[in-house]
Parts: sequence; structure tokens; C-alpha cells
Amino acid sequence: MFLGLFVGLSLQSLISGMENTAFLDRLIMLLGEVAILIPPLFILNQRKVALLDVLPLQKVSPVTIGMSVLFIAGVIGLVSVFEVLILPYFPIPDFLQQMDETLFDGGVLANVILISAAVLVAPFVEEFLFRGLLQQSLFYHFGSVVPAMVIPTIIFALFHVGYLFYFPAMVELIALGLLLAWFMAKTGNILIPMLTHALFNFSAFSGLFLSLDEETSTLADLGWTWIIVSSILFIVGWIYFKSMKTVVCDEVYLIPLPHEVEQ
Repeated sequence: MFLGLFVGLSLQSLISGMENTAFLDRLIMLLGEVAILIPPLFILNQRKVALLDVLPLQKVSPVTIGMSVLFIAGVIGLVSVFEVLILPYFPIPDFLQQMDETLFDGGVLANVILISAAVLVAPFVEEFLFRGLLQQSLFYHFGSVVPAMVIPTIIFALFHVGYLFYFPAMVELIALGLLLAWFMAKTGNILIPMLTHALFNFSAFSGLFLSLDEETSTLADLGWTWIIVSSILFIVGWIYFKSMKTVVCDEVYLIPLPHEVEQ
């Protein structure tokens, strides 16, 4: 897994050393995410282990799926409240401001690639690694949900290292990582964190594309309806998932060690 992260990050870092168009920038970003999967998929193939055998896919009800969507909607709403409250004390750094302002300047094709990488590829790849493999392995080996949730969350945050230099973004990353880990622990189905991760990214990129941040600088701009509805969705979602038992991880969810594979 860590080899995959190294390969993906190395490929993405190539853009810093070459003069490139926005299209090439976005393409390398997409390929960098995909490249992260190459080492673990290669190991699975070498050990003759099917991908579905290591993915936690416990059955979940339509209600649980719907509640996860409502919960993440509440989280997204409260994140906007958090940002409005904290931005006056933590101005956005110039490098992040410039990145946000030029994010969608690459034309239609570059933007399509960017959205695909952020909303489709990144949630699948990152959840497969952090919640599908690492969290399940840690749960199995430690027998506790705490290290299984915390360690992948820390690595998940480090994977988005650029945002760690800005305190509000760091808080949001860690909170998101813990929430996704919690969804995984409560449902035992990797598709739930994948779905909620995709919705969160879609919301973030939609806000940047529509320049909503410039129009919501105070709580009055958000409106009390937004704040109240977001709070209700969050509370209802929290109560629903809090009432669910933690799904016990089975060994089948792990990539086996070489000596564990039947010859």
C-alpha cells in the first residue's frame, strides 16, 4: 500500500518540474491517483486473490445508504458554518488562494478530468487503500477500532499534505478521515465511505467552481435555515449510526501474507 502511495505521489510530483498546460496538470493528477492502485493490485494478482475477496462489502439497507447521504449533507453544511466562523482568524494562504482561483482555468476537457479525478477516482482509490485495506488490517491485528480508525486517518491527512499547512483545512481533513473511518466501522461496507467521500469532494469542488465562498462570508449569508437544517441532518445521522453496532472485521478482508496463501 505504501509503495502505491509513493508511486502515485512521485508521478504527481513530476508536474512541479516541467512546464505544462492545465490539461497535463490534471491528467497527471488523475494518473497519479490511479497509479497508487498498481502495487496492491499486482500483489493481489501474484497471490491469486480476487479483489472482491479483500473488499469489505457487508449488506447495508437502503435506509443506511440514505442516512449516510443525509448525514454527509449535514456535515457539508456545518463545514461551511465552521469556515465562516474561523476564516477571519485564519486567512487563506496565498498558495491555496491561487490554487483555488486557477483550479478551473484549464478549459472544458481539463475540468472534466479534474472533476473525474476528485469525485470518482480519488474516493475509490483512497477508500480502497485507507478504509478497505489499512483500516481492516489494523482492526484485525489490534482488535480495537481506535487504532484502526486513527492511523489511516493520519496517513489520509498526510496524503493531502498541501492542506496541512492551513489549520482549518487540516481540521477538516482529519474530521473527514475519522468520519469515513466511522462509516466503515459501523457498516462494514466500503461503498458507504466511497459514496460519502465522493459527495464531499463534489460539494467542495462545486463551491469553488461557483465561487460560493465569495458569497458566504458571514452566517447571515448562509442563513438560519441552512444552519438549522444542516444541524438537524447531522444530529439525525449521528444518532442513527451511533445506534449501529461496530462490524467485526473478518480475516477474509485482508491481503494474506505469502505463507497464508494456499499453494
